[in-house]
Amino acid sequence: MQKTIYTGDIVQQTPVISALSIHDLDDNKIHRFMFQSSQMNIGQYWYVPVFVAKGKKPGKSILLNTGVHGDELNGARVIQKIFESLDTENLLGTIIGVLQASPNSLMHISKNWHLSTDGGDFENMNRMYPGNENGNTASYHAYLLWNKLWKNNVDYVIDLHSQSTDTEYPLFVFADYRNSIAKEMAELIPADQVKNDQGEKGTVETTFIEHGIPAITIELGAARTFQADYINRSIIGIKNIFTYLGFIDNHTITQTAKTQNTVVGDNMYSVKALHGGYAEILVKIGEKITSGQIVAKQLNAFGDVIQEYASEQAGTVVSVNTGALREKGGLLVRILY
Repeated sequence: MQKTIYTGDIVQQTPVISALSIHDLDDNKIHRFMFQSSQMNIGQYWYVPVFVAKGKKPGKSILLNTGVHGDELNGARVIQKIFESLDTENLLGTIIGVLQASPNSLMHISKNWHLSTDGGDFENMNRMYPGNENGNTASYHAYLLWNKLWKNNVDYVIDLHSQSTDTEYPLFVFADYRNSIAKEMAELIPADQVKNDQGEKGTVETTFIEHGIPAITIELGAARTFQADYINRSIIGIKNIFTYLGFIDNHTITQTAKTQNTVVGDNMYSVKALHGGYAEILVKIGEKITSGQIVAKQLNAFGDVIQEYASEQAGTVVSVNTGALREKGGLLVRILY
């Protein structure tokens, strides 16, 4: 079995590891590490901050992961606040918190990992798992996360995201309802909307599901900001999951998808821009719309309307564009149905 490997380095007063085993860590303690990942073009390493809360008593383990996309920041505050509140005396098992899972993307405040090879290229880190030992820097980073940090350490997973820059979700959950535990986890979140989703190859959630580990993705609002309501409801939902799975017993489950009247859908339909120009969105997140309803329009530089957009699908607005400018192919409105 893999052991925790300490490199001997210290970064920001925090010990550096190149491999994690929760099984050889001291019980009844919250550990902090910097996980050493792939190297930059200048030969220095990328580091990922990691919490490991090891309970006084043995049990299962759960991963809270965020920062796969570097402009999606709400999840970081969720994990920080959860670990502030944990009491290992009353914790059964282990909770792992991974912040800045894609440090390159965080540095660039970007959805993508920025490669320097051949003048620059980009990789979407949430399409790359479980990674490739012989791939480029981004793919190798994904490989190290999967094989040296997560694998054999995790029984359940919650991956935290937000919508990308210039777009916004409500508090929204992706879950593959074919996995019964993932379904239960999703419906313990007092979310606004949930999508029963079979996943997409290479994402954190889907890769764990493919390996038989229940996983969900929580999307918290907008990029590049902290939004207190989404953060606080996510914390409530995650503590509900901790309680349901037996990690803690000092939390009462009161707010769930049922009490929130969460909308659950199986499909999404996106209205995308046909032109470049100023975008005016005519609907709000959570609004019920009908087929044929005008949901957005675009204007040219003089303010003339160049396109009106009707939804071809009735449903609930799950995401909207928040940027005033949109080019061809950019998301305007997304409908859950």
